[in-house]
Amino acid sequence: MSIDSQGSRGPFLLTLGEGQFRSRQSPAYFCVFMLVALILGIIAYKAHDIPETIANEVHQHLKQAPRLASLAKVRGRDLVLEGEINPFPGMDKTISRLSSIYGLRRLHDRLVRVGLDPPHVELQRVDESILVTGTLNKQDADWVIAQIQGVFPNLFVHNLLQTKESVGSPAWLEGLTNSLGTLVSVADLELAGWRDRLQLNGTVPDNRSSTLVRTMAAYFVHPVEIDNRIVEQTAADYPVLSLTANQAGLELDAVLMSAAAAAHIQHATERVFGFVNSTIILDPAREHDEALTNVLSLLPDLAAVENLRLMSTGKGYALWGQVPDARQLKKIVRRIGELGLVHRISNNIGVRKNNSPARIILLRYHQQLTLSGRLPSLFVRKHLLDSTKEIFGVERALITLDIQPQVHYSSWIDVWPEIIRSIPLDVFGIAVNGSQIFLTGMPETEAQKTDIELQIGALLSDYQIHNWMTVTDL
Repeated sequence: MSIDSQGSRGPFLLTLGEGQFRSRQSPAYFCVFMLVALILGIIAYKAHDIPETIANEVHQHLKQAPRLASLAKVRGRDLVLEGEINPFPGMDKTISRLSSIYGLRRLHDRLVRVGLDPPHVELQRVDESILVTGTLNKQDADWVIAQIQGVFPNLFVHNLLQTKESVGSPAWLEGLTNSLGTLVSVADLELAGWRDRLQLNGTVPDNRSSTLVRTMAAYFVHPVEIDNRIVEQTAADYPVLSLTANQAGLELDAVLMSAAAAAHIQHATERVFGFVNSTIILDPAREHDEALTNVLSLLPDLAAVENLRLMSTGKGYALWGQVPDARQLKKIVRRIGELGLVHRISNNIGVRKNNSPARIILLRYHQQLTLSGRLPSLFVRKHLLDSTKEIFGVERALITLDIQPQVHYSSWIDVWPEIIRSIPLDVFGIAVNGSQIFLTGMPETEAQKTDIELQIGALLSDYQIHNWMTVTDL
């Protein structure tokens, strides 16, 4: 009976002893309950707060990379980079830094890296105006003109920029306003810009050109190579001379003491370079410079120099330009010595850095293709892309193929379709660099591995092949 009555009380009818025990324990249970509730509240708060924190951190990291920032999306605790982008210097390093953001669970890099035509801009300050020529995409062209007008508000900006949407963005866009501001005091300013390189011409009345360029470089977000041709020009007893020979033509500017001296320099220049667009000012107060005759005798040796610049300075003369190889440079150096100009000419001519063969890297993972490299022309790029896509039957690929005028045509380009047809694998990689070919992949047998190497060797007998393929039984 007692068992039945005791059982009928249910869980809410307590005996005396049980009620006293549970009443003594209820504060402890309440504390545990509050602690659990607090922890769950913090977790819920954090779950809501973390994505916002991640988004703020991403914004800070990409503040100086707006092209990348526009393609970054925070989804929960994941960061997704998605869309097409023309790779810029330092981009991959910037992306890798994003993965260290506190609270980020996963970074998805789904960017399609596309290769675009190289940009080109030339700025020339003439009297009270600035002439701007070159080719950019529409957005970058508008930005560049706006920045130039902002830096030189009192000068008329004559905009002759051509726009083409297939042109990539220069690396020097981020930081352009402040960097241009350092050049306001440069007389006869000329600036030429490409993807990640700038060339500066002009004169300053003191020796601060190096400081100007260092300050300018500090404003750029991405690495930019600056070819500084700004010179000091102070001494009135030296003839002012500026000779430029490049793809845009030949220009000669000089201030000389007599018409005879003007005719002499005009004829000496035209004998070597042909027609020269010249502006010569006569100033009888100028003293004759004995070294000028020997400088003009050097001109025939400078005919092969690309992007030549010869200028008089307050201390003598300065030379800039590029030659295709070290042998040509040694010849010029030897001639400078023979003419007794070693202490009168500052020789800044260098061997052309981009004098290199075309190169390519192709990676295939079933129907996914990645192509990167350096090619001499748009025609070559189209030829390689069309043939590769046709052979593998794909419409899209990850492409980073830069066009660089100083890259020369290579023999592997002619037989590229035959090269990739000789690799009948779903997973492989091939890189052509200089006279060397590197192969990776997973052939089914040693015989197939050897056969691929022999076929490519027959197509390119002068190339050295490194066969790193690994036989797999998968």
